[in-house]
Amino acid sequence: MKLGTKIQLYTTVMTLIVVIIINLFVYYSYRHFSLEAEMGQLENRGFNIMQEIQNANSNGINAEAVLQAYLLSDGYITIIDSGESPVVRIATEAEYADLTMPYSTSQYAEPLTHNNHHFVMVSLPIIWENGQVHALQIYENVGFIHETFEILRWILLLSTGLIFIVIFLLNRVITNFITQPINKLINKMNKTNNTAKYSMLEIDPKDTRELQELSGAFNNMMKSLKIHDENQQAFIMNASHELKTPITVISSYSEMLSRFGKTREDVLDESIHAISDEAKRMKYLTEQLLSFAKVNTGREEIIRRPVPIVELIRDIAVRLEKVYQRGIHVHTNHEALLARVDVDTFDQLIKIFLDNAYKYSSDAITIDVLDHGSSFEVAIKDKGIGIPEEDIEHIFTRFYRVDKARARKTGGSGLGLSIASELAKLNGMDIQVESEMDVGTTFRLVMESGNEDETDN
Repeated sequence: MKLGTKIQLYTTVMTLIVVIIINLFVYYSYRHFSLEAEMGQLENRGFNIMQEIQNANSNGINAEAVLQAYLLSDGYITIIDSGESPVVRIATEAEYADLTMPYSTSQYAEPLTHNNHHFVMVSLPIIWENGQVHALQIYENVGFIHETFEILRWILLLSTGLIFIVIFLLNRVITNFITQPINKLINKMNKTNNTAKYSMLEIDPKDTRELQELSGAFNNMMKSLKIHDENQQAFIMNASHELKTPITVISSYSEMLSRFGKTREDVLDESIHAISDEAKRMKYLTEQLLSFAKVNTGREEIIRRPVPIVELIRDIAVRLEKVYQRGIHVHTNHEALLARVDVDTFDQLIKIFLDNAYKYSSDAITIDVLDHGSSFEVAIKDKGIGIPEEDIEHIFTRFYRVDKARARKTGGSGLGLSIASELAKLNGMDIQVESEMDVGTTFRLVMESGNEDETDN
């Protein structure tokens, strides 16, 4: 169902319900107060009759004559005793003589229906000629009022139908007026989707604030898609370029092997080593690509919890010392420091920085773990070739390498620091870089300290 149809339907139905409720209130209020007014008049007539009967008794006049004088143009007056037997009955119509209501010494009034006629009645206690307490009951035919009720009911029904038609048409006009800018915006979006370019919408200052925000949100989405598409294309091109070189080398040495491998032992050895090295390079690059894709698609399961960070870093350093055959020294000012990290991703993060330090330096590597109270930092320092100042802001861009020739010699893929940047974000860390050419590089990981009772999934 379209939005305009929903708005038109809901507003029409809700308005109709409100109109019906108001009309019912008007009808029953008018009915109630009209009948109350008639019963009030009957009560006044009854009081007058009682007064005249008392005067008649004092002057020796027949009470029935008084009742006859006060008989309504269309009604019935009766006096009943305590046994509910009529003492006097005076009616304008013979069929009214069957009217009867319970005897009571208390005054009461109510409407009733008899033989398809509508009446209001009032019952008043009265002292009769013999001194006994009887009940004076006065009935008035109020069919004329009920005719008024019927007319009012038809008027309200017709007015409800008319209001429904008017509201339906007005809602249609208003709905079209409201949804017209939205439909125009939808048409613009559809035209944009039918083109291969990431076109932006022009924001009309005459539009409502919601439409302007919707157009802005669409433009932001298109910008994000454009950036994502460009990054994806660049990623594919860079990955293809990185894989092309080792494949070319393997292909070339395979041809040499097929031609000279059986006759020349030097070619055989050279080809075997070259193919082995390039295969290792391809394996490393593939692992980096998979790791990068896993981190960027949010498939890493992150469970951050307080861990003894110094102990964790020492374990990593001991393991990598054996691999690198080089010293990795860990220093700290707080041995029992806790940090809220995900152990697996933090392990991978530290390994990336240590691997970089190993590739681009030949001296021992230093790791400083410093507690600053509410925060701590892990500083990985090497005494290597350093990074040029103009390249520091780009080193976390995927496939970016400061020295491509040297990076290829060391086996770098240009993805390690990009992965490290994503892993640091997952662990709530900031990365700071300090480097000086031919002096060394320091990578600092800064984040909040953890407490023993804190957990975060």
